[in-house]
Amino acid sequence: MEAAVDTALALSGIVKQYPGVRALAGVDLTVRPGQVHAVLGENGAGKSTLVGVAAGSVTPDQGRITLLGKEYPAMTPVVARAHGLALVYQTPALAPSLTVAEAMLVLLPETVRPSVAGAREWTRNHFAGLGLEIDAELRIADLTPREAHLVEIAAALATDPRVLVLDEPTEALGPDETDWLFRQVRALVSTGAAVVYITHRIPEIREIADTMTVLRDGHVVGGGDVAEFTDEQIVELIVGRSLDTTFPGKPDLTGAGTVFEFEGLTGAGFRDVSGSVRAGEIVGFAGVEGNGQREALRALAGLGRSQGRVRVGRRTARLSSPAAAAACGIVFLSGDRLREAMFGDLSVRENVDALRLPDIAAARSLVLPGRERALVAPAVAALRVKAASLDTPVNTLSGGNQQKVLLARASLGSPKVLVVEDPTQGVDAGARLEIYRVLREVAGRGTAVVVLSTDAVELEGLCDRVLVFSRGRVKAELQAATLSEREITGAAVLSTELSEERPPPTGSRTRRRLFGGESQAVAMLALAILVAGLTTLSSPAFLSSLNIGQLLLATSSLAFVSLGQLLVVMTGGIDLSVGSVVALSVVTVSFFSGGSPALFVVGFCGAAGAGALIGLLNGLLVSRVSMPPVVATLVTSIGVLGIAQLLRPLPGGQAGDALLSLLGTTFGSLPLVFVLTVVVGVLAHVVVRRTRAGRALRATGSDAVRAARMGVGTARTRLSAYAVAGVLAALGGVALFSQTGVGDASVGQALTLTSVTAVVLGGASIFGGTGSALATVATAIFLQTITSALSFLSVSLAWQYWIEGILVVGAALVPLARRNSSRRKADA
Repeated sequence: MEAAVDTALALSGIVKQYPGVRALAGVDLTVRPGQVHAVLGENGAGKSTLVGVAAGSVTPDQGRITLLGKEYPAMTPVVARAHGLALVYQTPALAPSLTVAEAMLVLLPETVRPSVAGAREWTRNHFAGLGLEIDAELRIADLTPREAHLVEIAAALATDPRVLVLDEPTEALGPDETDWLFRQVRALVSTGAAVVYITHRIPEIREIADTMTVLRDGHVVGGGDVAEFTDEQIVELIVGRSLDTTFPGKPDLTGAGTVFEFEGLTGAGFRDVSGSVRAGEIVGFAGVEGNGQREALRALAGLGRSQGRVRVGRRTARLSSPAAAAACGIVFLSGDRLREAMFGDLSVRENVDALRLPDIAAARSLVLPGRERALVAPAVAALRVKAASLDTPVNTLSGGNQQKVLLARASLGSPKVLVVEDPTQGVDAGARLEIYRVLREVAGRGTAVVVLSTDAVELEGLCDRVLVFSRGRVKAELQAATLSEREITGAAVLSTELSEERPPPTGSRTRRRLFGGESQAVAMLALAILVAGLTTLSSPAFLSSLNIGQLLLATSSLAFVSLGQLLVVMTGGIDLSVGSVVALSVVTVSFFSGGSPALFVVGFCGAAGAGALIGLLNGLLVSRVSMPPVVATLVTSIGVLGIAQLLRPLPGGQAGDALLSLLGTTFGSLPLVFVLTVVVGVLAHVVVRRTRAGRALRATGSDAVRAARMGVGTARTRLSAYAVAGVLAALGGVALFSQTGVGDASVGQALTLTSVTAVVLGGASIFGGTGSALATVATAIFLQTITSALSFLSVSLAWQYWIEGILVVGAALVPLARRNSSRRKADA
């Protein structure tokens, strides 16, 4: 069915269901050319889901999508972008490990994408034409939030979109950038394009939008020309519902003393936040999501770095960690109960008493069942937790009962301060009443309670006061006389305050070039030369042609395996099967080694094919079955090693003289196998740095969700990485056979651990996204030089393992230290 000529984007009957939540319930949206169409609604109304459906990052359960007259049953980011729709997310969908120019290459469709060689210059010219001053060679991770938003907006504008979707585009922008964005929007609309503008800020709608649609609880509840609505009417549409939930009565707090006080609290995402909570009082944190209230709340619980003065009673609290906050009497209940608060496989009893173990243990060691039940049972009964017994696993309970279990834990011992994040998220109405009652009872014991909620109705009914955040600051403090859902929502959406941008940490911004940033490779080669030189002083035979030839052959097998491991690690995974693939490859080629070199080629192809199949199996288990990489590749490793041992129970299949002569060919004084290894390493470097596949690899490993939103096929990328890793491991087996000349299923297992060492010592992040093929090959040379040197120095085998273990530990600790240092700088 063709869309009407005057329709740019039409979403019809869109339904999207998540477990326990219907995010969209038959939503219709029509956006016309030459207009800015605003989409409004509270947090959780369905705006972001609707945007994701239009852009292809969310697949609807039902409904039709019509873009520029063509209907699509479902969209993908690549298809949307290629057919005229561009989306700018609230949180920039830019992979952190890419440079700005590389990100542009990923984001742009084929029709406007520059060449790889000209990407930096094209990006500079494009930014200059837009009036932006952002270095095209900076990594995305080194950009400020404001710069990252501008890069994504610039990429969207570069596609000359017919439909531009902006999701909360000004959240990180200052006044100058906001004016700049509005000029770009007006210029785009003047060409006949349509703009969908998602925001909570009514002043922005007044300035930029022509028409609007309001969502509430996944339904369209109103809309029309913006000029036909007053601010109050828009707020009424957004809020829309009466206060229909029964809340416990609020006490008279006259004369109550201050229990909790914070002044000038400043950290990542919030600044100069001050407030106080009296004994028995419940104070709410409110605001449009992403305005700093969540970060400030977590900082009060010691979960984020912050500066400022915090007092609990008469004591100054130092919130350096959750343990430090707890020591001051602050108890935190996370809104993410599954990942941060709940021990899913443990019982109700064990979850409730998790913070009170010293009270139920004899001499702080053995838990006494009688004490435990006496402590836990009343708390569980008071909250009316529905469970078969106290020993019921908590992950078998409903969401509401799980939340009540956690609230029972938090209320034990009458904490001085209770900090609660989204107390009723994902629970039914009945459970909400119990949670409200218990929170008020806890406050009634003299505890200061701070609650963050995205539900303005909940804050109105539960809290005595509410602090409304905007752009990281407290925009309004609503007292009992002015505390209403309308005032809470209005204070948030009517804010005109603009954000302030923190400058990036000095010295943190880095640029990247084709062969730039390879200091790690140079350092590894220098260390290898140093080790070789020092060893030669003690044993001149170390530099003999025979030993160097053997060293380089051993390096070849390690380098091939390490290059394969690098590809997998860059996707954020690991491959524990590479050693077994090496063993199978050695065994496979040994069956073809006694005849002519041509027969050996058949064995070589068989080994490479087997490696590819094993890699594909690993990739399918990880990318399609979602099995953890450690488990998937460990299982595969055991199976592959078993096959190799079945084929060759005992060593055999010695290579013939003609084959040994071929494998022993040298290129100058270098073994031909090592020369081929270096060539493969250089090719791998170019692929990783200069091809679309390489950018997809790094984007997937640095942030798979953002990579998918950029249009990267993350599952396909992981599958390809494991398949190529299998082939490279098989080549490592062939290289090892050229050294040993015999089929042996027991060889190659040590290469698994050593390959990981080579990859991480070569500068790759164990978290994925970064790595260097050249540095990996150089590190393989360094590690093999050490192994050879230790043998010449008559160091015992035990010490050889000790030294390799130290290198492994060092390889793991260095990136962790770098990551922690970056976090500290970002929070400073």
